Amino acid sequence: MPDVTSASLEKGRVVGGRYRLDAVLGQGGMAVVWRAEHTETGRRVALKVVRPELAAHQSVREMFVREARIASRIGQSEHIVDVLDAGVDPDLGLPFLAMELLSGETLDERLRRTGPPAAPEVMSLLQHLANALDQAHAAGVIHRDLKPQNLFLTQDRKGQPTLKVLDFGIAKAAETVQSSATQVGTPAYAAPEQLGASWRTIAARNGRAVAAQVSCATDVWAFGLVAYELFTGAPSGQFWGAETLAELPAKVFLEPLPSPLARAGDSATRLPPGFDAWLARCLDLDASQRYPDAGSAMSALVQATGLGATTGQADAERGSVLPIQAGLPGVAATGPSAPAQASAQSSGTLGAWATQKGMQLREPGEVQTYASWMQYQFVPKMQHVVREGRIQLGDADVLVGEVVIQDEFRRAVGEAHMLVAIVSSPRLQYNVAVRTKKLTSLGDGLSRGLRALDQFVSSKPKDAPVLGDPWFESKFEVLAPSPQEAAQALPPAVRQLLVQTGFAGILETRPGRLSLSQEPARFDAPTVDQLLATTRRLLDAFS
Repeated sequence: MPDVTSASLEKGRVVGGRYRLDAVLGQGGMAVVWRAEHTETGRRVALKVVRPELAAHQSVREMFVREARIASRIGQSEHIVDVLDAGVDPDLGLPFLAMELLSGETLDERLRRTGPPAAPEVMSLLQHLANALDQAHAAGVIHRDLKPQNLFLTQDRKGQPTLKVLDFGIAKAAETVQSSATQVGTPAYAAPEQLGASWRTIAARNGRAVAAQVSCATDVWAFGLVAYELFTGAPSGQFWGAETLAELPAKVFLEPLPSPLARAGDSATRLPPGFDAWLARCLDLDASQRYPDAGSAMSALVQATGLGATTGQADAERGSVLPIQAGLPGVAATGPSAPAQASAQSSGTLGAWATQKGMQLREPGEVQTYASWMQYQFVPKMQHVVREGRIQLGDADVLVGEVVIQDEFRRAVGEAHMLVAIVSSPRLQYNVAVRTKKLTSLGDGLSRGLRALDQFVSSKPKDAPVLGDPWFESKFEVLAPSPQEAAQALPPAVRQLLVQTGFAGILETRPGRLSLSQEPARFDAPTVDQLLATTRRLLDAFS
């Protein structure tokens, strides 16, 4: 590790060979954020650089790597700050992230400067927050530290107020959460499951259930508190009435939930009708009794208060389910019923084929559904889903989508499409990711930076074969938590099937789920038939 000091980071210094530092924008416990300029493109960015005095700490470096990985995993959203690049400065040995440079202020600064916005703007900003959280949750990521200081108010291209969520640095991927609760987060906005096992025991003695791990409902707790402060302009943490951080857990666990109307005082008239009951559900000690996700909480708020909310571009881009055949057994037609709603791509041969298969089509699909089940080491960033179809194969629910990869080179050579199948089946029990060696590694700057960060954190190769099966490993790369789990997740029948079928793509299994991708591919009847046939044979091999 190079010997560096804080003085090594100064105006004019070029970090990572491409970002020239201009001025410090802010500082945190782990990193310093600079305004910087890309030396080749001239684009201005917010460059987050690990503090030199902390760079030698393994835990700090791993947390920084995790933030880059999470950004790649969630994908682009107009309501989440965009991470553009990542890497390690070769001279200083400091990891960095390049993020979009925002103009505006945090929600906390806005409330202290001007007080609460009008109710329509409150609902619009809450809808933006719900959209961001739903996308993160769909990718298996819980923020865990939502608060006005981590919500940034700026303007979209049309000059309209928009909210962006900052700092996923302490966010947690849902499937890696262990049986104990995480205590990371700002106490005034931390859900009960974040406050430790001792308080969970105290709650149990009082007949109250508290979850042992974080979930989407953890962010719903903070979502409710942010809504209260948006409507009333109350200072951060005012809702609980605690004078010190030490007494905050006692307020949460041992005292009755405060009434928002009573707590708001002179600002109570700003709270819409029905808000008390809505917030009470957001703040239920038992996470299973809260709204299951931010989108559900937002819909309930609109219904309870009678206030409208703009849906935002993210919702408009999600599309709607196209009913291929009304009354088809086992297929729910949840979209528009008029045949004229179906696009040209779903009509004709493809439409007739889907009807025959009993497949439910949607155009476009939701990219986060696919991105959330991909290994970032193996799969390039996804841009959007052209179309997708859902079908039942025995005990498995299969979602097949034509995904467009965000890669200019692949687009130029006509190989930017990838066919992805997401399979839910109780037969799948282990974690493993497999990539055919026929694929090339064409990634964006963030993907390259992630590999550099991985090497910086540990010298252990992340893509080292773990099966001890030279015949199979000559054709495929394997990732798994351990050699034992890899061998169990890929029994000989599965390995033989992948080799014999000439499979060229990526296979990833997790408990109860499977992701299967092929590229380049398009969503046409023969290609989807082939993918479904491989999926069925794989499921049989896993039995």
